[in-house]
Amino acid sequence: MGIAGTEVSKETADLILMDDNFTTIVNGVEEGRLIFDNLKKLIAYSLGDNCAELYCVSVFVILKVPLPLGTIAMLLIMLGTDIMPAISLAHETAEDDIMKMKPRNPKTQTLVTSQ
Repeated sequence: MGIAGTEVSKETADLILMDDNFTTIVNGVEEGRLIFDNLKKLIAYSLGDNCAELYCVSVFVILKVPLPLGTIAMLLIMLGTDIMPAISLAHETAEDDIMKMKPRNPKTQTLVTSQ
């Protein structure tokens, strides 16, 4: 506890509540789960989108067809089409059952594993 706790307990603790209110822990866990969930969605979207774009360019290169756009134009188009959906995924609200889920196992459930 940040206000009522001793200095020794504050130095050895992994978590210090600055307002001596246990609902702060619940809010922190919910916010952490929301951030983790949104990061997973963002990574899945980016990987899928960029793999599709890479496939299209690779087909043009393999078939020795001239690319319809220059490199800078392709990068600008990818930048414009990737930014808005990525921002919307990053700011998505929490699911209704986010606090009903079991805690994740950090050894088996990482950012790039499926739900």
